[in-house]
Amino acid sequence: MMILPDRPLSSKTKLRVALSVGIVLTVLLVSMQTASASPPAVQIETTTDIDEPMPGEAVEIDATISNLENDNDRNVRVRYVWLREGGGLDAYQQSEDVGVISPGDSLTIPFSMTFDSPGQKHLDLVITASKVGDDTPYEFKKPIYIDVTESDLRGDVRLTSTSVTGSNTVVIEGDAANTGGTDVDSVLLSIPSTDSVSPTPPNGEYYVGGVETSEFGTFELTADISNNTDSVPVDITYISTGENRGDERVTKTQQIQLEEQSPAAPQPRQAQATTAGVSSSDSGPPIAIIGVVAALVVIGAIGLMLWRRQ
Repeated sequence: MMILPDRPLSSKTKLRVALSVGIVLTVLLVSMQTASASPPAVQIETTTDIDEPMPGEAVEIDATISNLENDNDRNVRVRYVWLREGGGLDAYQQSEDVGVISPGDSLTIPFSMTFDSPGQKHLDLVITASKVGDDTPYEFKKPIYIDVTESDLRGDVRLTSTSVTGSNTVVIEGDAANTGGTDVDSVLLSIPSTDSVSPTPPNGEYYVGGVETSEFGTFELTADISNNTDSVPVDITYISTGENRGDERVTKTQQIQLEEQSPAAPQPRQAQATTAGVSSSDSGPPIAIIGVVAALVVIGAIGLMLWRRQ
Protein backbone atom coordinates (compact mmCIF):
# COMPACT_ATOMS: atom_id res chain seq x y z
CA MET A 1 0.00 0.00 0.00
CA MET A 2 1.46 3.32 -1.09
CA ILE A 3 1.39 6.09 1.51
CA LEU A 4 0.97 9.51 -0.01
CA PRO A 5 2.64 12.40 1.72
CA ASP A 6 0.44 14.91 3.47
CA ARG A 7 2.29 17.72 1.83
CA PRO A 8 2.79 18.21 -1.88
CA LEU A 9 6.24 17.27 -3.21
CA SER A 10 8.69 20.01 -3.73
CA SER A 11 10.07 20.75 -7.17
CA LYS A 12 13.44 19.31 -6.16
CA THR A 13 11.86 16.08 -5.06
CA LYS A 14 9.80 15.82 -8.22
CA LEU A 15 12.97 16.26 -10.27
CA ARG A 16 14.69 13.46 -8.38
CA VAL A 17 11.74 11.15 -8.92
CA ALA A 18 11.63 11.96 -12.64
CA LEU A 19 15.35 11.31 -12.99
CA SER A 20 15.06 7.98 -11.20
CA VAL A 21 12.18 6.87 -13.41
CA GLY A 22 14.12 7.93 -16.50
CA ILE A 23 17.17 5.99 -15.46
CA VAL A 24 15.12 2.87 -14.82
CA LEU A 25 13.37 3.16 -18.19
CA THR A 26 16.70 3.75 -19.94
CA VAL A 27 18.22 0.66 -18.34
CA LEU A 28 15.24 -1.43 -19.34
CA LEU A 29 15.33 -0.12 -22.90
CA VAL A 30 19.05 -0.75 -23.25
CA SER A 31 18.59 -4.24 -21.87
CA MET A 32 15.84 -4.96 -24.36
CA GLN A 33 17.88 -3.59 -27.24
CA THR A 34 20.91 -5.56 -26.13
CA ALA A 35 18.87 -8.75 -25.95
CA SER A 36 17.39 -8.19 -29.39
CA ALA A 37 20.78 -7.23 -30.85
CA SER A 38 22.69 -10.28 -29.55
CA PRO A 39 24.01 -12.65 -32.22
CA PRO A 40 22.12 -15.90 -32.84
CA ALA A 41 23.36 -18.95 -30.96
CA VAL A 42 24.82 -21.04 -33.77
CA GLN A 43 27.48 -23.74 -33.87
CA ILE A 44 29.66 -24.66 -36.87
CA GLU A 45 31.24 -28.08 -37.37
CA THR A 46 33.21 -29.37 -40.36
CA THR A 47 34.16 -32.88 -41.50
CA THR A 48 36.19 -34.21 -44.44
CA ASP A 49 35.91 -37.58 -46.16
CA ILE A 50 39.73 -37.86 -46.54
CA ASP A 51 42.13 -36.90 -43.78
CA GLU A 52 45.18 -36.56 -46.03
CA PRO A 53 44.31 -36.13 -49.73
CA MET A 54 46.93 -36.15 -52.46
CA PRO A 55 47.52 -33.28 -54.90
CA GLY A 56 44.73 -33.31 -57.46
CA GLU A 57 42.53 -35.58 -55.33
CA ALA A 58 39.07 -34.21 -54.50
CA VAL A 59 38.27 -33.87 -50.80
CA GLU A 60 34.66 -33.44 -49.69
CA ILE A 61 34.07 -30.90 -46.90
CA ASP A 62 30.73 -30.92 -45.06
CA ALA A 63 29.85 -27.79 -43.07
CA THR A 64 27.12 -28.38 -40.47
CA ILE A 65 25.42 -25.31 -38.92
CA SER A 66 23.29 -25.86 -35.79
CA ASN A 67 20.80 -23.55 -34.05
CA LEU A 68 21.41 -23.82 -30.29
CA GLU A 69 18.50 -21.58 -29.27
CA ASN A 70 16.00 -23.05 -26.80
CA ASP A 71 13.16 -20.65 -27.59
CA ASN A 72 10.87 -22.04 -30.30
CA ASP A 73 10.48 -18.54 -31.72
CA ARG A 74 14.23 -18.04 -32.23
CA ASN A 75 14.74 -19.32 -35.78
CA VAL A 76 18.04 -18.52 -37.49
CA ARG A 77 18.35 -17.51 -41.11
CA VAL A 78 21.62 -18.44 -42.84
CA ARG A 79 22.21 -15.93 -45.60
CA TYR A 80 25.67 -16.70 -46.99
CA VAL A 81 28.30 -19.42 -46.62
CA TRP A 82 31.81 -18.92 -48.02
CA LEU A 83 34.78 -21.24 -48.25
CA ARG A 84 37.74 -18.87 -48.36
CA GLU A 85 41.49 -18.97 -48.44
CA GLY A 86 42.74 -18.90 -44.86
CA GLY A 87 43.23 -15.35 -43.62
CA GLY A 88 42.17 -13.89 -46.97
CA LEU A 89 39.10 -12.70 -48.81
CA ASP A 90 39.38 -14.85 -51.93
CA ALA A 91 36.37 -17.17 -51.95
CA TYR A 92 36.77 -20.63 -53.45
CA GLN A 93 33.06 -21.44 -53.24
CA GLN A 94 29.95 -19.85 -51.78
CA SER A 95 26.27 -20.53 -51.19
CA GLU A 96 23.56 -17.86 -50.93
CA ASP A 97 20.22 -17.82 -49.10
CA VAL A 98 20.96 -21.21 -47.56
CA GLY A 99 17.81 -21.46 -45.43
CA VAL A 100 16.20 -21.15 -41.99
CA ILE A 101 17.18 -23.36 -39.04
CA SER A 102 14.68 -24.07 -36.27
CA PRO A 103 15.87 -24.25 -32.65
CA GLY A 104 17.64 -27.56 -32.05
CA ASP A 105 17.95 -28.32 -35.76
CA SER A 106 20.88 -28.11 -38.18
CA LEU A 107 21.67 -28.08 -41.88
CA THR A 108 24.71 -29.27 -43.84
CA ILE A 109 26.33 -27.59 -46.84
CA PRO A 110 28.73 -29.76 -48.92
CA PHE A 111 31.86 -28.40 -50.59
CA SER A 112 34.49 -30.07 -52.75
CA MET A 113 38.13 -28.95 -53.00
CA THR A 114 41.32 -30.04 -54.76
CA PHE A 115 44.84 -28.84 -54.09
CA ASP A 116 47.72 -28.62 -56.57
CA SER A 117 50.64 -29.02 -54.15
CA PRO A 118 51.42 -30.90 -50.92
CA GLY A 119 51.53 -29.28 -47.48
CA GLN A 120 49.09 -28.04 -44.84
CA LYS A 121 46.27 -26.00 -46.33
CA HIS A 122 44.37 -23.35 -44.32
CA LEU A 123 40.78 -22.58 -45.24
CA ASP A 124 38.16 -20.43 -43.51
CA LEU A 125 34.49 -21.32 -43.44
CA VAL A 126 32.59 -18.05 -43.09
CA ILE A 127 28.83 -17.75 -42.63
CA THR A 128 26.49 -14.77 -42.33
CA ALA A 129 23.39 -15.40 -40.22
CA SER A 130 20.66 -13.47 -38.41
CA LYS A 131 17.63 -14.07 -36.27
CA VAL A 132 14.36 -14.35 -38.12
CA GLY A 133 12.56 -11.02 -37.71
CA ASP A 134 15.85 -9.19 -37.18
CA ASP A 135 17.81 -8.19 -40.26
CA THR A 136 21.00 -7.53 -38.34
CA PRO A 137 23.65 -9.81 -39.94
CA TYR A 138 26.35 -11.52 -37.91
CA GLU A 139 29.45 -13.17 -39.30
CA PHE A 140 30.90 -16.40 -37.96
CA LYS A 141 34.21 -17.94 -38.97
CA LYS A 142 35.71 -21.41 -38.47
CA PRO A 143 39.23 -22.33 -39.65
CA ILE A 144 39.85 -25.62 -41.48
CA TYR A 145 43.28 -27.26 -41.79
CA ILE A 146 43.90 -30.04 -44.33
CA ASP A 147 47.20 -31.90 -44.75
CA VAL A 148 47.89 -32.72 -48.41
CA THR A 149 50.33 -35.62 -48.76
CA GLU A 150 52.86 -35.88 -51.56
CA SER A 151 52.20 -39.51 -52.41
CA ASP A 152 49.68 -42.23 -51.76
CA LEU A 153 50.88 -44.79 -49.23
CA ARG A 154 48.21 -47.32 -50.09
CA GLY A 155 48.92 -50.71 -51.56
CA ASP A 156 48.67 -51.05 -55.33
CA VAL A 157 48.45 -54.38 -57.20
CA ARG A 158 49.73 -54.75 -60.75
CA LEU A 159 50.25 -57.80 -62.94
CA THR A 160 53.88 -58.24 -63.95
CA SER A 161 56.05 -60.83 -65.72
CA THR A 162 53.01 -62.08 -67.64
CA SER A 163 53.13 -64.75 -70.34
CA VAL A 164 50.37 -66.11 -72.57
CA THR A 165 50.35 -69.56 -74.18
CA GLY A 166 47.78 -71.30 -76.35
CA SER A 167 45.58 -70.28 -79.26
CA ASN A 168 41.80 -70.54 -78.91
CA THR A 169 42.14 -71.33 -75.21
CA VAL A 170 44.97 -69.38 -73.60
CA VAL A 171 46.76 -69.72 -70.29
CA ILE A 172 47.91 -66.48 -68.64
CA GLU A 173 50.63 -66.74 -66.01
CA GLY A 174 52.47 -64.07 -64.06
CA ASP A 175 52.89 -62.26 -60.77
CA ALA A 176 50.42 -60.10 -58.84
CA ALA A 177 52.88 -57.55 -57.42
CA ASN A 178 52.12 -55.05 -54.66
CA THR A 179 53.93 -51.88 -55.73
CA GLY A 180 52.32 -49.68 -53.06
CA GLY A 181 53.40 -48.71 -49.57
CA THR A 182 51.06 -50.86 -47.47
CA ASP A 183 49.93 -54.48 -47.45
CA VAL A 184 46.87 -55.58 -49.41
CA ASP A 185 44.37 -58.32 -48.59
CA SER A 186 41.98 -60.56 -50.50
CA VAL A 187 43.56 -60.16 -53.95
CA LEU A 188 41.24 -61.78 -56.52
CA LEU A 189 41.95 -62.00 -60.25
CA SER A 190 39.23 -62.89 -62.76
CA ILE A 191 38.57 -62.96 -66.50
CA PRO A 192 35.47 -60.89 -67.39
CA SER A 193 33.12 -61.99 -70.17
CA THR A 194 33.32 -59.79 -73.27
CA ASP A 195 32.43 -60.18 -76.94
CA SER A 196 35.81 -61.76 -77.68
CA VAL A 197 36.92 -63.18 -74.31
CA SER A 198 35.27 -65.48 -71.78
CA PRO A 199 36.57 -67.25 -68.67
CA THR A 200 36.99 -71.00 -68.91
CA PRO A 201 37.88 -73.78 -66.44
CA PRO A 202 39.99 -74.56 -64.61
CA ASN A 203 41.03 -71.01 -63.73
CA GLY A 204 38.48 -68.46 -64.86
CA GLU A 205 39.36 -66.68 -61.63
CA TYR A 206 42.28 -67.01 -59.24
CA TYR A 207 42.49 -66.08 -55.55
CA VAL A 208 45.94 -64.78 -54.63
CA GLY A 209 45.12 -63.68 -51.07
CA GLY A 210 47.20 -61.20 -49.08
CA VAL A 211 50.34 -59.64 -50.55
CA GLU A 212 52.79 -57.64 -48.46
CA THR A 213 54.30 -54.43 -49.76
CA SER A 214 57.05 -54.96 -52.37
CA GLU A 215 56.10 -58.66 -52.60
CA PHE A 216 54.13 -60.67 -55.16
CA GLY A 217 52.00 -63.77 -55.57
CA THR A 218 51.93 -65.98 -58.64
CA PHE A 219 48.74 -66.67 -60.59
CA GLU A 220 47.38 -68.67 -63.52
CA LEU A 221 44.22 -67.84 -65.49
CA THR A 222 42.53 -69.55 -68.41
CA ALA A 223 40.28 -67.97 -71.04
CA ASP A 224 38.67 -68.69 -74.39
CA ILE A 225 39.36 -66.04 -77.02
CA SER A 226 38.05 -65.44 -80.53
CA ASN A 227 40.13 -64.82 -83.61
CA ASN A 228 41.88 -61.45 -84.00
CA THR A 229 41.84 -60.81 -80.24
CA ASP A 230 44.68 -58.45 -79.31
CA SER A 231 44.47 -58.54 -75.52
CA VAL A 232 42.78 -60.25 -72.58
CA PRO A 233 41.31 -58.12 -69.76
CA VAL A 234 41.94 -59.19 -66.18
CA ASP A 235 39.86 -57.73 -63.33
CA ILE A 236 41.90 -57.07 -60.16
CA THR A 237 40.05 -56.73 -56.85
CA TYR A 238 41.71 -56.24 -53.46
CA ILE A 239 41.42 -54.45 -50.11
CA SER A 240 43.94 -51.68 -49.53
CA THR A 241 44.70 -49.79 -46.34
CA GLY A 242 46.64 -46.59 -45.70
CA GLU A 243 47.72 -44.38 -42.85
CA ASN A 244 44.92 -42.19 -41.48
CA ARG A 245 42.44 -43.89 -43.84
CA GLY A 246 39.99 -46.72 -43.55
CA ASP A 247 40.10 -49.90 -45.58
CA GLU A 248 39.22 -49.39 -49.23
CA ARG A 249 38.08 -52.02 -51.73
CA VAL A 250 39.76 -51.40 -55.08
CA THR A 251 38.61 -52.81 -58.42
CA LYS A 252 40.45 -52.15 -61.66
CA THR A 253 41.20 -53.86 -64.97
CA GLN A 254 44.55 -54.54 -66.61
CA GLN A 255 44.90 -55.57 -70.26
CA ILE A 256 47.32 -58.42 -71.03
CA GLN A 257 48.63 -58.08 -74.58
CA LEU A 258 48.66 -61.21 -76.71
CA GLU A 259 51.71 -59.96 -78.61
CA GLU A 260 53.65 -61.24 -75.63
CA GLN A 261 52.26 -64.70 -76.35
CA SER A 262 54.80 -67.56 -76.16
CA PRO A 263 53.32 -70.63 -77.92
CA ALA A 264 54.06 -73.97 -76.40
CA ALA A 265 57.14 -75.48 -78.09
CA PRO A 266 56.38 -78.67 -80.07
CA GLN A 267 57.87 -81.88 -78.83
CA PRO A 268 61.13 -82.61 -80.72
CA ARG A 269 60.91 -85.55 -83.08
CA GLN A 270 63.61 -88.20 -83.04
CA ALA A 271 65.47 -88.16 -86.30
CA GLN A 272 65.27 -91.46 -88.20
CA ALA A 273 68.15 -92.22 -90.54
CA THR A 274 67.24 -94.48 -93.47
CA THR A 275 69.56 -96.24 -95.85
CA ALA A 276 68.52 -97.78 -99.10
CA GLY A 277 70.33 -101.08 -99.40
CA VAL A 278 73.22 -99.91 -97.19
CA SER A 279 74.16 -101.99 -94.25
CA SER A 280 75.09 -100.37 -91.02
CA SER A 281 77.38 -103.21 -90.13
CA ASP A 282 81.05 -102.44 -89.49
CA SER A 283 82.18 -105.96 -90.54
CA GLY A 284 83.31 -104.97 -94.09
CA PRO A 285 82.56 -102.96 -97.21
CA PRO A 286 78.96 -102.80 -98.39
CA ILE A 287 77.66 -105.69 -100.50
CA ALA A 288 76.69 -103.40 -103.40
CA ILE A 289 80.27 -102.13 -103.77
CA ILE A 290 81.70 -105.65 -103.72
CA GLY A 291 79.30 -106.70 -106.50
CA VAL A 292 80.27 -103.76 -108.70
CA VAL A 293 83.98 -104.48 -108.26
CA ALA A 294 83.48 -108.18 -109.12
CA ALA A 295 81.54 -107.31 -112.27
CA LEU A 296 84.30 -104.98 -113.41
CA VAL A 297 86.93 -107.71 -112.84
CA VAL A 298 84.93 -110.23 -114.91
CA ILE A 299 84.42 -107.79 -117.78
CA GLY A 300 88.11 -106.92 -117.75
CA ALA A 301 89.17 -110.59 -117.91
CA ILE A 302 86.87 -111.34 -120.86
CA GLY A 303 88.18 -108.34 -122.71
CA LEU A 304 91.76 -109.44 -122.14
CA MET A 305 91.10 -112.97 -123.50
CA LEU A 306 89.54 -111.66 -126.68
CA TRP A 307 92.41 -109.27 -127.25
CA ARG A 308 95.01 -112.16 -127.00
CA ARG A 309 93.14 -114.34 -129.60
CA GLN A 310 93.46 -111.70 -132.19
